[in-house]
Amino acid sequence: MAYTDQAALADDPTFRSTVRVALATAAVQVMGEDKASYSDTQFGKRQALAYDVLRSAASGTYLEAFVWATVANVAISAQSSDSDIQFTVNAAWDDLAGVRIND
Repeated sequence: MAYTDQAALADDPTFRSTVRVALATAAVQVMGEDKASYSDTQFGKRQALAYDVLRSAASGTYLEAFVWATVANVAISAQSSDSDIQFTVNAAWDDLAGVRIND
C-alpha cells in the first residue's frame, strides 16, 4: 500500500471508529493482565496507558497515535478484519506505552 493510501486510510471515519473500538478493547484487556510476565516498569507503563485510554475514550486523546501505528502496518487496509486491526493495536501497545527493550 502506498503512503498516500495509508494516509487516506488514517483519515477514513469508518477505519478510525474501528481502531477506537480496538483501542478500548485492548485497554480493558491490559487492565486485567497478570503482572507475572512483566517487569515492574513494563507492567506500570502498560497499566498507565490502559488507564489513560479508558479515562479519555470519549475525547480520543490516544486515537491518533494508534491510528497511525495501525496504518503503518502495510498489511492493514480498509478491508482488514476487526481481528487484524485488534492484533495491530495490541502489537503497538508497548511501543506507545513507552516500554523499552531494557525496561
